[in-house]
Amino acid sequence: METLNQISEALTRLLDYPLGWLLAIHRDIAIVIVALGTSLLLTLARKWTTNQDHLCRCKSDMTRLKQLRREAKRAKNKDAVERIRATVGMISIVKMKAEGLPLLVSIIPIALLAIWCLARLDYFPPKHDAALTVRVYYPHSSVGKYAHARAPKGVELKPSTIQAVRLDPDGEENGLAVWDVRPGPGIEEFNLTVSHLDRTATHQMLVGGNVYPLPLVDHAASTDEKILMSEVVLDQAKFLGVVPGIPEIMFPPWLVAYLIIVVPFVPLLRKVMGVY
Repeated sequence: METLNQISEALTRLLDYPLGWLLAIHRDIAIVIVALGTSLLLTLARKWTTNQDHLCRCKSDMTRLKQLRREAKRAKNKDAVERIRATVGMISIVKMKAEGLPLLVSIIPIALLAIWCLARLDYFPPKHDAALTVRVYYPHSSVGKYAHARAPKGVELKPSTIQAVRLDPDGEENGLAVWDVRPGPGIEEFNLTVSHLDRTATHQMLVGGNVYPLPLVDHAASTDEKILMSEVVLDQAKFLGVVPGIPEIMFPPWLVAYLIIVVPFVPLLRKVMGVY
């Protein structure tokens, strides 16, 4: 898990070079640009990796076969209807086979784009004038024991740097300690360190820029499960301020908005650009 997070972080930072300019514009506009770019990528991949003349003839044949099938049905010619249905089936298989290569060519850049969007467009970056709420989760056995948070000079921690781990009111299956973190002027990046039962975990904090800190960090493996994870509570970005996510299938709001735009625009671009 930690290795995957490191790979994801490295890819995100690499993709900041071509995509980082999107962070300087309004979040909704950035999502629209990413979605339209994906639609164009899918359209061009289909144009460049398929035999467009063959697919064009398939479309013409399907149109003609549908007309012939209607005529055969009116004439109650069952044999002709069956022959036409079989031909339509063969053409459908040919068209289905043509979907594979465009998808294969597109899947890597789209996957990289998804990694970047998840790390950069899912939440709003915290501002200097707002306190950050950090929630640190512990095993149930730690309830009543003490946890200690530390931050660099100029960063204020409330209510206290040392506090007792309490039962998590949301799940009651684990322990919880909560700190309000307020960095002073000029502090844009620092580490919040949490200690508990001779184990220490660190969460990188970012404020005042275009990038938000990693919302959730898993510490279980590195702390022998004495500190489970830490979470920075951030405002999640919703397209137009209203488009919700689907947490049941782990779809954040930006992804729902992205799909709402991509799904209709791909066939529209194909029609406009004459791609079959």
